Amino acid sequence: MRFITAHSSLPSWQRALDALASQVARERARVDTITRPNLGLVYVDPRYATLGDELLNGLRERLGVAHWVGGVVPGVFASGEQGIESCGVALMLLQLAQRDFRVFSGRKPLPPLSRVWRGAHSVLAHGDAEQPDLDELVAELGERCDGHDVWGGIVSPGCGAHFADAVLQGGVSGVAFSSRVSLLGGLSHGMEAVGPARTVTRCADNVVYALDGQPALGALLDDLGEPRRRREHEQWRELVPSLRDVVVGLSWPEDAPSQAPAGAPPVLRGLIGIDPGAQGVALAAELQPGMQLRFCRRQTGVSLRDLLRLCTEVREELEQRREARQAAGHSSPADGGPPVRGAVFATCAARRGTVLHAQWQLLHSQLGEVPLIGFEAAGEFSGASLQAYSSVLRVFAQDVPV
Repeated sequence: MRFITAHSSLPSWQRALDALASQVARERARVDTITRPNLGLVYVDPRYATLGDELLNGLRERLGVAHWVGGVVPGVFASGEQGIESCGVALMLLQLAQRDFRVFSGRKPLPPLSRVWRGAHSVLAHGDAEQPDLDELVAELGERCDGHDVWGGIVSPGCGAHFADAVLQGGVSGVAFSSRVSLLGGLSHGMEAVGPARTVTRCADNVVYALDGQPALGALLDDLGEPRRRREHEQWRELVPSLRDVVVGLSWPEDAPSQAPAGAPPVLRGLIGIDPGAQGVALAAELQPGMQLRFCRRQTGVSLRDLLRLCTEVREELEQRREARQAAGHSSPADGGPPVRGAVFATCAARRGTVLHAQWQLLHSQLGEVPLIGFEAAGEFSGASLQAYSSVLRVFAQDVPV
């Protein structure tokens, strides 16, 4: 059965709540929609940031759902009559077995496997941008999931409010799902490598000074194809425009498996400055010798192609499941694939404007008329790591094992 989504852009919270309740009532009347939701996801933009507990209390009272997770985020969007559109608040109501989900936070830690809880396989998490060790918290959370799958994002900087049955500040919170909750999808980025992978051989904190034993700044400018005359004449200001779209992919070599999960994608981080005197490159990440580093550029066309790749993988997986169910005698050839119950899409807030709208159009064309909500994040979680300039898609498929 399909999950329920609703959204509103009304400036008054009470009017927005009325609109949400009306949409939920209409959706509940559909024959293919859940009837007894017990978990809600909700994202609001900063216009509602001052509501605090009033926001969650209003949702509980009007919609009759006790458990809520989400947060105040830079931007919100949801599927509507005209496709995917921007809004001020978007929610999704889920109906899952009580043994298959647990809301958690620093106040209410994720419990271990028990008779009434099947254990965490995947986690939707939201974090505070001001938390200094956020990447470590996300990695630790991944270690508590047998699927090592933490996905979601960072809430709006300056507000920091995230929800897990309460309005919270600091740390990480969210909802864990057992392996019985069927989730598809993954990470999409918009990076194009401009040079080879190199090894960090000298660094301090977040500044790399040498790559493969050579000056880091020189390696960067070589990869970007910048003429040497600028360096020789110290025309550093002229280089600034060419650096604005530079992103760095960080990873560990295969012979250092203890540093990252096996098969983990490169962690993307922004370039925040250069030190011409010391030939250093400053990144938005702590560095260690031995790391692999590759300079990349953000490219709109690449981001859309990669999102198309991710959507195609989801559709192919759904088709494979349909064929498996048919072979096992659980469906006929006339039946569709395992129905999509709903989808959540988190994307980097830096992708606003034409890029974000193009992503919406692509999602709508590839996934069809599915219940979808999404949010702009100040940093994205995928594979139990903190990412940047990325998008994360998760699709809930029908929970009927073959």
